[in-house]
Amino acid sequence: MVNLIENDPKPVTIDRSRLDGVQTPRPTLSWTPLPHHELMNRVERKIGDYGYRIQHSNCLISHGGDRFFGTITLGSRRSLGYRRMIGIRNSHDKSVAAGLVAGARVIVCSNGMFSGEDICLNRKHTSRLYDDLDQKIVEGFEKVFAEWERNDLRIMRYRETEISDERAHDLIIRSVDAEALPPSAIPRVLKEYREVWHSEFMPRTAWSLHNAFTEVMKARPHLIPERSRILTGVFDQSLGIN
Repeated sequence: MVNLIENDPKPVTIDRSRLDGVQTPRPTLSWTPLPHHELMNRVERKIGDYGYRIQHSNCLISHGGDRFFGTITLGSRRSLGYRRMIGIRNSHDKSVAAGLVAGARVIVCSNGMFSGEDICLNRKHTSRLYDDLDQKIVEGFEKVFAEWERNDLRIMRYRETEISDERAHDLIIRSVDAEALPPSAIPRVLKEYREVWHSEFMPRTAWSLHNAFTEVMKARPHLIPERSRILTGVFDQSLGIN
């Protein structure tokens, strides 16, 4: 996923009910902008069509409202300690096409993680944007469902994999080398891993270390989608998860 707002010094979280107040540029002969609220509405309706219950939605905008990233957390998987989540991106400045990404939100700490490939919904808002948008959302959800299934297995594997301090330190360095976090974040990740706030993360497992990372990532929420996908890739490679 192209990070929509990493260069914006002041990304803003707005209430879901205010998203329709974000101004949408006028279309041209060759380009039709997709309103952020229109995309959220269509995705939320499709979630309902599939029988899922929405727990809550978050919305983040930047670049004067031109760039958007939202998350929708579902009511499913609570008994497993996390909920399935979907990320939605969009832009009004032609920087990227609308897209989806699969994720999960950990219940005890609200840490978010994303995984899998970015799912493009259209061809950068051409003049025929609405001709097949709903069909592309359906196709996108099919890929999201598949990634959710993979992520369920991934989280189970993370929880089952005990790691030594040496391996934890190696994973931290590998993750920083891959730019999941800057080197300055290493002390904070170590502190979160060593000084556990939640009993779920007391076992010395890959899951506990992964959540130490995502806890630190919450300081810059607009960077979580891309950074957590990088982090998950590093962990998967180290644990031999395909």
